Amino acid sequence: MSKSLKNDGLLFSALFNERGVLASLIVSQVIAIVLAFAPNVEGDIWLRLGIISLFMHLIVLVGTSSLYFCRFFLQTRTQTFQLSLFFIFFLLSTCIFSILFSHFAFDIDDTDNLIYFTLRNCIIVALLAALFVQFLLIHFEKEQQTKALSRAELDALQARIRPHFLYNSLNTAAELTHHDADAAEQAILALAALSQAAMHSGKNVSLDDEITLSKQYIALETWRFGNRLSVDWQIPNELPALSIPCLTLQPLIENAVCHGVETSEHGAEIKVELHITTGYITMIVSNPITISNAQTRPNNGMALENIRQRLNIYYKNKAQLTITNKNDVFRVKVVIPKLIEGSV
Repeated sequence: MSKSLKNDGLLFSALFNERGVLASLIVSQVIAIVLAFAPNVEGDIWLRLGIISLFMHLIVLVGTSSLYFCRFFLQTRTQTFQLSLFFIFFLLSTCIFSILFSHFAFDIDDTDNLIYFTLRNCIIVALLAALFVQFLLIHFEKEQQTKALSRAELDALQARIRPHFLYNSLNTAAELTHHDADAAEQAILALAALSQAAMHSGKNVSLDDEITLSKQYIALETWRFGNRLSVDWQIPNELPALSIPCLTLQPLIENAVCHGVETSEHGAEIKVELHITTGYITMIVSNPITISNAQTRPNNGMALENIRQRLNIYYKNKAQLTITNKNDVFRVKVVIPKLIEGSV
């Protein structure tokens, strides 16, 4: 069936979304129609269709529900174990409903006919389950390949936006060693925290940790720019326990520093806003536009496009990044779905 039966995730995740449930019910309904309209069938065909449809749907729903309730246990087990439990659940539900329906719907009273009826149903369900498993294995392998490709794209995009910042930060730390050893130590520690975060790009961190990381970045750049850099933090005092991908907010602020402060002779104030609504987290970073930084706008667009691609890969195109340029203020707005901390 599959090249690999090792432990690398939940094999049946495709069954637990809307499309998976709908596909299972459609397949079971098609089988019910075939069985009901089979030749040499006695009695009311439409009544028989209703009974067989109910019989098939109950087997599918009970089997799928059993797997769903065991999903957290199963995702830590090997694929061989998952496949075994898949067949056990579906065959067990087939046996149970065969016995129940034999008395109330099919008028089967003697033991021999009951055994034949149950075995026949189990064979049909086992064959269908085997075909379904083949589909699930193909879907699972494709999903794993897509995740690996997305991870490679995320790593490549992240690698593009870090080198110039690391170069500037190391220069800042080197200069501080001649004037303020304590400040140099703090700068190196902040740089270490940012470098560690870069290695975990795409993984979830708490919203509070991402804001702390962004403030460490600002502290590092403050040593470099001095009074030319100021930040207006408009963030709630108490943050809910939410998760976001590491390095979601910080690159937006870095982009504002590069194109709003670094290119300005007199410096600028960056405005950072955080709004939390029912289902979304909204981050807005604004910086003034000067005549000098207008020339750097192409690089700015490239950096923001990298950020947009990272968010689209992670959130599967459910995140939004919008850019506005009005009244000499460059504004980047990011809207991402809320994730409860520890949910992913």
